[in-house]
Amino acid sequence: MRDPLPSHELAAFAAAVETGTVHGAAEALNLTQSAATKRIAALERRLEVRLLDRSRRGVAPTEVGRLLYPEAKQALAALATAERVARERAGQWGTLRLAASQTIGEFLVPGWLATFRAAGDPGQVQLHIGNSPAVLRELADGIVDIGFVEGNDPLDGLGALTMLSDEIVAVVSVDHPWARRRSVGVHDLQQEAFVTREPASGTRAVAEAALALHSVTLEPTAELASTQSLKRAVVSGGFTLLSRLAVQAEEEARTLAALPVRGVELRRELHAVHVSGAPLPFRARRFWAFLVDQAGANA
Repeated sequence: MRDPLPSHELAAFAAAVETGTVHGAAEALNLTQSAATKRIAALERRLEVRLLDRSRRGVAPTEVGRLLYPEAKQALAALATAERVARERAGQWGTLRLAASQTIGEFLVPGWLATFRAAGDPGQVQLHIGNSPAVLRELADGIVDIGFVEGNDPLDGLGALTMLSDEIVAVVSVDHPWARRRSVGVHDLQQEAFVTREPASGTRAVAEAALALHSVTLEPTAELASTQSLKRAVVSGGFTLLSRLAVQAEEEARTLAALPVRGVELRRELHAVHVSGAPLPFRARRFWAFLVDQAGANA
């Protein structure tokens, strides 16, 4: 029997199709662009066919590439399942593999894991924290078993569990004039310097969609990579929009002020998700059952 197609080459090809660029594929797989290019080129040589059309705008699958893509995804998912099954059958608990958007990953998941461990789970946990689209990609690619998301991304094909409802608030320094208010009006937001996360951030996506319903568009003066960097930035002035969960400690310490925004609905639901129809490994099944209990307690 001939050797099968290498999974690392298939993964690079699939990532390039999904992101539309080799650079995007490299970022998704934590590779250099040169390494991603070499893997795709090796697959094309192996199959003796061009799989991607390249242009200044990026890459697009050829006719053969379009046929190969779903098969590659299925093969990669099967390999991930085979590894999980083998580990379970060998009597190993395996690593609980999770991915979470920043708000949930920084301010909720650690507490849930501590409670889960205290209830008798002794195994290792691997937690990736990124934005919601990245979490959904890792889930679809079989990199993680359970994800936590907070944006407007569609959850088609996923089993979703609402963990709790969250409020997005305007956050300013305690020295800011707004800090003396009980709330701030939606149209007042356009009068202040605004700092925010990257466009793929779930918090930003939810806020922008809600504000657009009121014809409010905010032009950021800066886009920063993390919640912590936003909180540091507003100490010097301006405001940001964050989950109230993210500023509880600063509110208690009186270093930041969090204000509800009047005239707009800035609440969203935070979800735990897994791929529907795909069997969860043993520990992931136990953790999902634990999450169901947690969601019930928060309801």
